[in-house]
Amino acid sequence: MQDNPHAGNPRTQGLGNTTRRAFIGAGATAFLFGGRCLFGADAATAHRPKPSGRVNLAVIGCGTMGRGDMLAFMKDPRVRIAAVCDPVGELRDYGYSPRRRSWGGRLAFKRLADAHYKDNACRAVVDFREIVDDPSIDAVCITTPDHWHALIAIACMKKGKHVYCQKPMSFGVSEGIAMVRAAKEHGVTFQVGSQQRNASEFRIAAEWIRNGYLGECMECEVGLPGGRGPYWGYSGDRTPRKAPGYFAPDGTWDMWQGPAEHHEGNVFIPVIHGPMCWRSNSRTGGGMITDWGAHHIDILHWALGVERSGPVAVENFKSDGFGADPLLDWAGEYSFDFVYANGFRAHVSNRYANGLRFKGKKGDLFVARGRLDRPDFLKKWDEGRDLGANEVHLYKAAAGHNHELDFIDGIFENRPIATDCEIGHRSISACHIANICERLGLSALKWDPSAERFTGANADDANALLEVKHHNGWKL
Repeated sequence: MQDNPHAGNPRTQGLGNTTRRAFIGAGATAFLFGGRCLFGADAATAHRPKPSGRVNLAVIGCGTMGRGDMLAFMKDPRVRIAAVCDPVGELRDYGYSPRRRSWGGRLAFKRLADAHYKDNACRAVVDFREIVDDPSIDAVCITTPDHWHALIAIACMKKGKHVYCQKPMSFGVSEGIAMVRAAKEHGVTFQVGSQQRNASEFRIAAEWIRNGYLGECMECEVGLPGGRGPYWGYSGDRTPRKAPGYFAPDGTWDMWQGPAEHHEGNVFIPVIHGPMCWRSNSRTGGGMITDWGAHHIDILHWALGVERSGPVAVENFKSDGFGADPLLDWAGEYSFDFVYANGFRAHVSNRYANGLRFKGKKGDLFVARGRLDRPDFLKKWDEGRDLGANEVHLYKAAAGHNHELDFIDGIFENRPIATDCEIGHRSISACHIANICERLGLSALKWDPSAERFTGANADDANALLEVKHHNGWKL
């Protein structure tokens, strides 16, 4: 194992002798107070490097998506991975499948960065607030579990740092509203990790819909995964226990949980706290409706041209019940409709094939990752040749640039990118309002996308769930 230059420093490698009470009390409760960020300097506007400069980027969250994003960023000579951050030191089974044996955690990511740059300069830290308060860091890539996204992103934006945030962007509607406001106020480039936007099959499908190629098209089937978890072969063990050793030294387990409500006795339960398992529990994730809905509803909104608005209702909600399993509490079987102002209806279910099937009078098209099934009259259609100058042309990243590098382009050029903060917020807000329908056991709710509030029957109960509650002294 490579030596770490910050070994022995309790602020970079662990929490040392800091007790849980002192750490949570002195740090978290001072996180945001009176609209001011208490990390040393006052709130800042975004810094943009010169064309010949470089972006110093920190990866916060050293698991599956963090590895993929980090490898993508390291391909760009304009980027330097300057720091990595995670409460987990290192863990071999930290990926979509334990069979992949992919190493994760801050120490593993530091080794990856140091090997790439052939030096020992990458910092490995436990506490993301060190990243926030470091003026040498220009941008962050947030790949933590969902419950951490908003708190970290807003703290970084208040210091003028650009943000690449994995989806689902927020843990609830109130967080998303605050994130959009912060991005605008501080002038940062904010890219949501909805990478399907930079896949040609999804862009072409959305252009066909926007340009009316299928004729009248008023409905779509949206297929999302089902199941309550655990996923990808991880443990179904429900036995409460002390947090495992990879959270050592003492205190990092509390840092991982952060604003999430603790279970009784502050225990670790593998089926909901193990790698990838947290998304099936409502204290740390939103289930598959937010996990995959963040992708496919984003494409739906792109195709409909409502990416800065949203549906006006959730209808026909059916599921196998929120809380039927006390730990894996999100529904595993579900179906519902999103209804839009023009009458368009999106049927969402785990029983459909994963992807989007648009139903038009001239034929149907189905789009999924790496797949675009089209009517016969579009078989020979070519975007470069057949998309007219006066038709809708949707955003396309610079030649050869993926979603991560599109983010870097936006930082250098100070221009719009594929999936900005407001677009990501509107996509995941639709999923959040569906989850509120599930929580309340309702079949329908009306939504005002302009006010971002529920209206009509059961609106008071539903609006009460728009506000995300944070715990353990963390505040937004």
